[in-house]
Formats: sequence, structure tokens, C-alpha cells
Amino acid sequence: MNDMGSTGIQESERQARAWLVHLTSGAATREDGEAFRRWCLSSAQHAEAFARTRQMWEALGPAIAMHEENARRTARVPPRHGIRMNRRAFLAAAVSASVAAVFVGRYGLDLGLDLGADRDASRWRTAVGEQRSVSVAPGVVVDMNTSSDIGLRGGDARGAHLRLHSGEAVVRIDASRTSPFVVELAEGRIVSAPGTSFAIRCIDDEAAVTCLDGETRLSVGASDVVVKPSQQVAFDARGVSAPTAVNPDTALSWRNKVLIYDNQPLADVVADINRYRPGRIVITDRTLGARRVHARFTLDQMADVATLIQDAYGAHATHLPGGWVLLS
Repeated sequence: MNDMGSTGIQESERQARAWLVHLTSGAATREDGEAFRRWCLSSAQHAEAFARTRQMWEALGPAIAMHEENARRTARVPPRHGIRMNRRAFLAAAVSASVAAVFVGRYGLDLGLDLGADRDASRWRTAVGEQRSVSVAPGVVVDMNTSSDIGLRGGDARGAHLRLHSGEAVVRIDASRTSPFVVELAEGRIVSAPGTSFAIRCIDDEAAVTCLDGETRLSVGASDVVVKPSQQVAFDARGVSAPTAVNPDTALSWRNKVLIYDNQPLADVVADINRYRPGRIVITDRTLGARRVHARFTLDQMADVATLIQDAYGAHATHLPGGWVLLS
């Protein structure tokens, strides 16, 4: 092996140790998880380096436990806890302060800031795994899904309207309401008449509207689309899709505390599941992530969903503190 190849492997090993230290620190964010996944998939050398580091992590657990048990018996002192922290400390010693500084400078932390928050007259949020219904205006009820953020705005000529900052919700407009209701999400604007109900979703850079009852009109830039019952329109920075037929019972199964996935890549399934549980499940194997799956989970299974995926698809799981699980 030439010097250049050896240097590349050493750098991959160093980065792998830095990733594992950060992922087990309890401070890793969703953005960190996505960056880590991209790093693993960017080259076989990265994936192999992390696999070796992961094996060292798993091997350290029993060794440290035995060492501490022997020390406890010898000194007759209470057992120490936090074996994972001891392993993390071991790995941290292998990572220089400069690496940590570069990592924080590059990826930063999720501070949860929203510069548009001061425009909201009222604000409602749901935590990870939480669902709730709120009355946001006369005759308007919103059923919020997990990790969602909505705000009521007002003051313009059209009156108060709702803004979905992130997450997912169903908006129900009572037939007794005397005027249409406006909802904003991403770059889109929805105008709906009384007696209408529809679902809205804004996750990362993609948004979608699904009509349940009545008709709703979506405007995005120069595009103006009427969405009818059991139709969905998605849009992002690239444009607006044509209305497509969907099964609301499947697409919005979360309303019944069930998640249904029909012939979807496992990577997409895991990305959706991550919204319902603390921590993060990260797939580090491209082939595993591309597998098409049919699955049904209840929200009560979210604590064990990583193990269910591991058993169903033969994945190797590494469990880290804070609910982080690496699947390969």
C-alpha cells in the first residue's frame, strides 16, 4: 500500500472516531445524523473505518465491565455505572481538540431558532412523539402530529391565517364558518372554504397538501392548483407536482397512531420514523437503505422499532446513548 493510501485510511479512522464520540455525546442533532449518514455513504473507506471503530466500541463494553467488576471485588467498593461513557472517554482521548473544534465549526448545533416567530400572534408546538388538537380560530381545529410547529398570524387584509413552520397536521374547517381560511406552508398558500378538511406537511425542504373533504386551492408562485378529495400535491424548490391519487387511510395513518409504509425504501421509512422517537436511527449501508419494504408500526412500538427493523431485515444494530441506533 502506498503512503497516500495509508494516509487516507488513517484520516478515515480519525474521522470515524470523531463521529462516534459525537454521536454518543448526547449533543448530536438531526442535522448531525444526516451529515454522518452522508459521510458513511460517500466512500467505502469511510464505511469500513466506521465498522472497525464500531467493533472496538462493542468490544470495549465487556472488557471495561470485567475490569470494573474485578476492581470492585478487590476494593470492595460499589460498582461504577456509565460503561458507555467510559468507552466514549476512551475514544475521545484518540481525537484531538482541533478535530472537535473543526466539527463544531462545520456542523454547529440546532438552536431551534425561527426568525419569523415574532410574527405569530399565537404559537403551538408538539414534542417528539406527541399529538394534540388545538382550536386556532373560530370554526378551525388543527390536529397536530409529532414534532410540529404552527403559528397563527393576522393583521393583513385577509384576516388571521395559519402558518405551518414544520411538521404535519390536519386542518378541519367547520361548515358553520362564514369565511374561507388561509394556511401558509413553505412557499405555498392554501385557501379553503368552510366544510373543508385537508392535511399539510412540511418536512425539510419538501411540502405537501392532501385534501380530505371539500376542495382546497394551493398557490405556489405562478402555479394555482385545485386539490380534490383523496388527492395530494407536493412541491419544493423545483416546482409543483400534478395532483396524484392517495389513500388517506394509509398516507395519514398517524391519525390512528399507526404508521403504514407500502413499498418504500427503508431509508425513507427510517427518516419518517425518526420524527416519532427521541435520538436517531441512522442507516450506514447504502444497500440496506435502498431495500423496498412493506411495514406497519404502531406508535407504541417506537421504543423498540430499531430492534424490529433489525430482526425483520437482518441488519446489524449498534445502540448508542440518547436513543441513537446505527444500522448496517
